[in-house]
Amino acid sequence: MYTYESFEKFGVFTLLRPVFVTLLIAAVILFLILIIPKARSKFLNGFSVISLSLLSIFVSAQVLFYGGIVVDELGLGGDAVATYMFLAIVVFSLLNPLLYFGRFRN
Repeated sequence: MYTYESFEKFGVFTLLRPVFVTLLIAAVILFLILIIPKARSKFLNGFSVISLSLLSIFVSAQVLFYGGIVVDELGLGGDAVATYMFLAIVVFSLLNPLLYFGRFRN
């Protein structure tokens, strides 16, 4: 039915998964940098942690919302994996500022 079949697998729209994977990897890398004390003091400040966290939540929410619109227009099913990745991004993005400004701060 479509000219390019790889964005639809088993009736589920999967074209936006790489965006979620990229944002999740960025949130996990930021989390790992925050855990290592030397890297935290060398690479990050409070503004960058808050900015990256808010930006990743905002972008992933927009991608999830627009993915829902595309799925509705194409008549496909939603992607549960993308929803779980969005929730993981939100958890890491909320945890990162707490780690930076919490009691573990040097």
